[in-house]
Amino acid sequence: MKTSAEKYQSLVDLALAHGADRAAVIDTADIPFVPELRQSCEQNRCGRFDTCWVGPPALGPVEDRMREAVGFPAALVVQTIGQLEDSFDYEGMVAAKDVHDRVFRAIRPLVHARFPQQKTLDLSCGCCNLCEECTYPDQPCRRPDEAVAAVEAYGINVNPMLTACGLKYNNGPNTVSYVSLFFLPSTKKTERFCEST
Repeated sequence: MKTSAEKYQSLVDLALAHGADRAAVIDTADIPFVPELRQSCEQNRCGRFDTCWVGPPALGPVEDRMREAVGFPAALVVQTIGQLEDSFDYEGMVAAKDVHDRVFRAIRPLVHARFPQQKTLDLSCGCCNLCEECTYPDQPCRRPDEAVAAVEAYGINVNPMLTACGLKYNNGPNTVSYVSLFFLPSTKKTERFCEST
């Protein structure tokens, strides 16, 4: 029986071909979910708490989000690595985040095209930044099909997750790394079809 990494290797190749510095597939069962991570959101560490439709508290309880994620068998992990002048290079961090967002948006429709009749769950780093100003809470989201929640808002502990799939959290001095996830649907229908032909 193929592992998730073997089943989805073409998606890893696709991510690397479209700007990811590193990519891997992880079984959802190996992703460490830590509900207490949501406290960082509630303490407004990112400065975006209660300002966005796809962030807490509008996103709903972390337990609901974790249940949603574990309904998928595997996830594609996409990582970009930015170079900094030094560890205080805030402008470099922002520029690296912009690069990561572009890579995520380039890969996303390609992942969706692989599963045209199935849903994926796409999470990026940081709160959604599609619109200059979110309509939350007064008006509905302008771009609900494009808006994306943060990995951490789902209670995912990124550092041990990266270790579990063979990637590094810290990629050397004067670097910053960003991570996105694409939770992938089951491939059992495809496997059964292939085995019967």
